[in-house]
Amino acid sequence: MMTKSFRLKIALLSGVISGGLLVATGVLFWQLTYRMDLARVDRELRNLGHSQLERVNGGDHWVRFENTLWLIAGQGKSLPFILWVKHEDRVLHQSAHWPKSIDPKSFPVSAAYEPPFVLEPGKALPPPPRREAISPSNPALPRKEPLFFTREADGKAWRVAVMGNPYMTLVLGADLNEFMSGMTKLRNAYLAALPVVLLLVAAGSWWLAARALRPVTVLTQTAEQVTAKGLDQRLPLLAYDREMARLITVFNQMLDRLERSFHQATRFSADASHELKTPLTILQGELEAALQSAPAGSAEQTRYAQLLEEIQRLKAITHKLLLLSLADSGRLKLDLQPLDFTEAVENVIADAEILADGLTLEKSLQPAVRVRADADLLQQVLQNLAVNAIKYNQPGGRIRFELTSDATRVQLRLGNTGPGIPAADREKVFERFYRGDPSRNRQTEGTGLGLSLAREIVRAHGGTLELESTTDGWTWFCARLPTG
Repeated sequence: MMTKSFRLKIALLSGVISGGLLVATGVLFWQLTYRMDLARVDRELRNLGHSQLERVNGGDHWVRFENTLWLIAGQGKSLPFILWVKHEDRVLHQSAHWPKSIDPKSFPVSAAYEPPFVLEPGKALPPPPRREAISPSNPALPRKEPLFFTREADGKAWRVAVMGNPYMTLVLGADLNEFMSGMTKLRNAYLAALPVVLLLVAAGSWWLAARALRPVTVLTQTAEQVTAKGLDQRLPLLAYDREMARLITVFNQMLDRLERSFHQATRFSADASHELKTPLTILQGELEAALQSAPAGSAEQTRYAQLLEEIQRLKAITHKLLLLSLADSGRLKLDLQPLDFTEAVENVIADAEILADGLTLEKSLQPAVRVRADADLLQQVLQNLAVNAIKYNQPGGRIRFELTSDATRVQLRLGNTGPGIPAADREKVFERFYRGDPSRNRQTEGTGLGLSLAREIVRAHGGTLELESTTDGWTWFCARLPTG
């Protein structure tokens, strides 16, 4: 299953929202620009047409007007304006390049006049002005409100204004190709810049997500450092916002409770183990004395021998619990001395050969491998591993020791044939009091503390102990230590 990242979710969500807002803003900006520029074109058409509707003009006037439009357009290859004028029922002028697919008579004409003129019902229209200057005695004709349309013809887009006065209708159109070209360039420029902006937004969102989650990262790093020697880790509150202050306070309080509980548990385990040593030693002495004084072969002697074995087992558990409590609290003292590790492994193999009745022991040991270690504690690690390899083996099985070293570390691999360790139990083999035998009967001797203690001793030496594999009928444990 793909690992889910909360930081990635925040970055993606921020990027999607920001990107959506950018796209929506771009579309809105483009539409507003389009409408504003189109309104500018409409105003130009209205201003050009209205000035020609103050009076009734003949055909020659409109020829001159169209020539003026040529001058306004700069006399290019084609006139970007089209003109059609009708006086009552007679067409006075139509541009020579008027598109055939556009019928000027099809455009509706507004019946309303521009203020302040209002044609009251039953009132006659004003007469057309005389051919003299506009004055109070010779007023301009009222002009109808212009109507605007967009039409496609001959591969061009035309913006058409329909205007008029009481006697004339004027249809004036402007070529929108230049206008549309400008809008296309604006759109393309925005689309070209959008991926770059979205990339910057994504990078900014990732950075903001990292800053927002920085306290969580610090919490994670602190939690990773919480060990028996690092329970004093705390986070300061001054550097964080109020939203994170509560979380940090709860985290620090949890560490306080955890530290107190852990120290209480380790003190109890150490004190209990220490206090049990004396009465167990006394019981052992009493039972040994009773065993010697009991008649040979009697039931009392058998009973005393069984009780003595239980006392010795309790003493072994007490000793291991004491060592584990010292290791948990970081107070396990090591007497580090140079040690011939190859020789130590050879001694364990010699002892194992006595116990491994019917088993085949194999070895591949690099000679003269040296480490700096506490010889007694490391010997206990080797014995625990060897005893486990013997106990959890099959009849006629095999045990193999492999010892290698390089410039930085020593590696001991110990494998045995047997039923193997189920996948569900591989994470539990180093748990305290865990035993592979669910019933915890005495068919297989053990306390469930050997592997846990062995790993803590190896860790105290700066090494690691792990279950390496359990395949092909072999179960392998691997211990790694720094070279001496």
